[in-house]
Amino acid sequence: MNTKQEIIDAMNRENDGTAPPALFTQTGTVGQMEACGAYWPDAFHDIDKMIELALQPSRQFGLATARIPYDITSEAERLGCIVSEGTVNTQPAVMGSKYNTGEIMEPPEDLMSVDEFLSGGRVAMHLEAARRISKEHPELFLTSNIISPQGVAAFLVGMENFMMGTFMCPETCIKWIEKVAPYQYELAGAFSEVSDNVMIIVDASEEVTPPESLDTFTIPFQKEMMSHIKESFSLVHTCGQTSNVLEIIASLGATAVSVESFGDPQSIVDRIGDKTVLAGGVDPIKTLLQSTPEAVIDSAKKAADAGYGIIMPECGVPPSTPDSNLLALAEYRSR
Repeated sequence: MNTKQEIIDAMNRENDGTAPPALFTQTGTVGQMEACGAYWPDAFHDIDKMIELALQPSRQFGLATARIPYDITSEAERLGCIVSEGTVNTQPAVMGSKYNTGEIMEPPEDLMSVDEFLSGGRVAMHLEAARRISKEHPELFLTSNIISPQGVAAFLVGMENFMMGTFMCPETCIKWIEKVAPYQYELAGAFSEVSDNVMIIVDASEEVTPPESLDTFTIPFQKEMMSHIKESFSLVHTCGQTSNVLEIIASLGATAVSVESFGDPQSIVDRIGDKTVLAGGVDPIKTLLQSTPEAVIDSAKKAADAGYGIIMPECGVPPSTPDSNLLALAEYRSR
């Protein structure tokens, strides 16, 4: 049986049994939508459908977790980005912004207040969804997700513009991060009051942020964000290649770390397993989406044996993931 207490114990490094399975990353799949009747894109925008789909991993597979939201665009949308609606099997995406002009402009003086940011749009809806799930389903370990200040800034000015700007006009990029950071700090704190865990997607992969740039664009803002998460656990997630920055990611102050292991969880444990709780071990594409339940179980057991504290996908669950593979993840300890 999967229980919330097992996950709490694992996050506290007090679990004395086999690592519990969990879903802290994106959870929505077409199979679950068909089972509960709450479909994307409605579940991105309708709070009741969002909650219904968030509860489905527990109801359908017996997992002791819930997670909201299903995409990473709500903060940028609230601050003025144009965001696509999404479809039944694709998430909303940032399509443009009035601040994306082909070159990085100075940040405006007239962005909304932090209180206004938190009180409207999908940001407010996600906070209310977290409150309702926590109140109505205290037996579930709830993770709420946000992105880093750097990620919001890049959405607002354009991802390519921002990446080029870190080389051509780093001072302006820093101004943008400083401009949006208070929104993310306060959102992190608000989520920590109504969730068991706050997951932050940090742009620390070597494909996005050169290791030598982390001190400038990532680390100080991330550490400040962590100081606002006072009422819950926290998890830092980074996609992509992190072999040269693992120790830096582990030092950001989160309770747990989620990175891609590329099939070698032992290498991650050997380097940072004594510094943080490791969550992951299952490749979301090659294993969870494209392989068999047996392969999911083998991958989960390999990560548990290596020393991962929590077994879960190393990135968001692909929408077309078979139900049988998610069930195998939930039941890997008993098969």
